[in-house]
Amino acid sequence: MSSPPLILSLCLQALVILGVCTLAGKLATKLGQPSVVGMMIAGVLLGPSLLGLIWPVEQAWMFPPETREWLKAAAELGVGGYLFCVGLDFDLAKVRERGRLTVAVASAGVMVPFLLAIPLAIATQDVPGWFSGNPSLGQQVLFLGAALSITAFPMLVWIVRSKGLANSPMGLVAISAGAIGDAFAWIILAVVLASFGGNPDVIFRCLFGGILMIAVARYLMPRLLAGLAADCEKRQNLHGSTMLAVAVLFLAFVSFSTWCGMHSVFGGFLCGLAIPKGEMNHRLRVIEPMVSAWVLPFFFAFSGLQTRLDFLLAPSALWLLTLVVAVSLLGKGGACWCAARWAGLDAAAAGGVASLMNARGLMELILLNVGLAAGLVGTVLFSVLVAMAIITTLMAGPLFEWTYGRRARRSGEYGGL
Repeated sequence: MSSPPLILSLCLQALVILGVCTLAGKLATKLGQPSVVGMMIAGVLLGPSLLGLIWPVEQAWMFPPETREWLKAAAELGVGGYLFCVGLDFDLAKVRERGRLTVAVASAGVMVPFLLAIPLAIATQDVPGWFSGNPSLGQQVLFLGAALSITAFPMLVWIVRSKGLANSPMGLVAISAGAIGDAFAWIILAVVLASFGGNPDVIFRCLFGGILMIAVARYLMPRLLAGLAADCEKRQNLHGSTMLAVAVLFLAFVSFSTWCGMHSVFGGFLCGLAIPKGEMNHRLRVIEPMVSAWVLPFFFAFSGLQTRLDFLLAPSALWLLTLVVAVSLLGKGGACWCAARWAGLDAAAAGGVASLMNARGLMELILLNVGLAAGLVGTVLFSVLVAMAIITTLMAGPLFEWTYGRRARRSGEYGGL
């Protein structure tokens, strides 16, 4: 079966992705899960895990290799655009009020998984298909630590915002700690890949590029947009030149964060965070529903096309999966709950933070595919960690409801619940 012309293939992909993800999102909502969970699973099922398994020829025709770069670009823009909208609505002043709590949760969510990665790496050194390319024990520990500590940041934000909790103490702590933890995990991954590939430039770009982006977002960008923000306040509307300037800055941040070796989510989030508060910020928020409905599904589809769950059929995968899930629950969820309680949150709010921080989602899938492409991750490790990501992500919604949502709804504490 010959591939269709490029433009026809891209249009067919857009139709299938948007249709399937929309239906899956609605079905997930009816089942009590956030719609983003349905979209994530739909993306995986569009890939070789289901569609490619049942109809391999048709799946290959629908998603030919020559369209992958186009789909990747749409995926990067989709998730980066959504996190830009998150940054617009993010109040740093409120985060500073909870600085001690945020640092405690983020630190626990990173340090404990890395500590638990040491015995896990030692116990699994001789497992066939666990790692490839003969990495050192230190490289294995760092990669496993990054995989165990990463958070499904886009999904975490989606759940918090859909519940009307974005400006609550619990929501602010979860979003802030998730962003800090994921940034650290990507830096560690860059270090591992640089040491594995013998290229220290990756470490330099990731560390210093991230610092430069933060400095530009904090000090330079607000000054660049000050005049446009004042004009927007005066007009009470967005001018075309303002939209163009913001679009250029957004693309610059997303491109630079990708070049640094981090993900586009961090560039998009920092860009949105740097937009001056006021009328400009308020007017730009109108793009969020369009980004969520029309662009974000491409992120889920592209990640799903890189994922294969058939590797779970390996005989040794079950006990390894049980071990990894137990370590991930203890290391991330348990550590974040203890840190949140120690820093002053009550048990219910600490449970809400821990349930959200424990989800890995597609950020885990991205990390795994990067490791797989670099020749570091073996087939068994890949399949086990993909399954762990799906399990912890599916647990997030019910755990959040059980620990925090029911109480908040009964008390009327948050109208969005």
